[in-house]
Amino acid sequence: MKKAIVAAALALLLSACSNNQTVKQSQNFAACTFPDSPQDDAPGWICDVMPSDIAAASTGYAKQSAAGMGIMRKVAVNDARVALASQFQTDVNNMFRQAVESTVQTDATTGTTESVMEVFENVTKNVVSRSLTNSKILVSQVSPSGGLYVLVGMDEAAYKANMNSVIDTATEDSALWDKFNNRKAAEDLANALESLKQL
Repeated sequence: MKKAIVAAALALLLSACSNNQTVKQSQNFAACTFPDSPQDDAPGWICDVMPSDIAAASTGYAKQSAAGMGIMRKVAVNDARVALASQFQTDVNNMFRQAVESTVQTDATTGTTESVMEVFENVTKNVVSRSLTNSKILVSQVSPSGGLYVLVGMDEAAYKANMNSVIDTATEDSALWDKFNNRKAAEDLANALESLKQL
């Protein structure tokens, strides 16, 4: 009798652990709500579900202010642009790192490649802080508690133009080229920078 109960319990446990859901069915996410009003549903972009036709986008927020909607919009847009610039800078640095690691061959130790990465990251930071161009407000939404959310992004053409600006500046930066002491390494770096423009 005990064996029958144990066997039935084990069969029930195993059947409960099996999953017949498809990938699409398994993608049921929790509903998106406003962070400043968690009881109210919000559009997906507020929860970082980005539109597929946008190359890069970030959400900004401004709490309700007695100064009015104009000031709130400026605060929210600035918040979103700072996040977008940070995201863009990280994307470019990662792409450059991959390009350098896969194409640059140097006779020196890995310290040279690391120095190049530090210089490129500084170039990227300078370019991004000076001129991340053609980002625009895609949509805005006032939450039930009065806060303002905005989605600021770049389409593919704007993203590519900003990427090319960083690459062109890096190409012109003599400190980056000074890190390499032979012609082959300099050619490899030039090829790595050019390959980023093709992405």
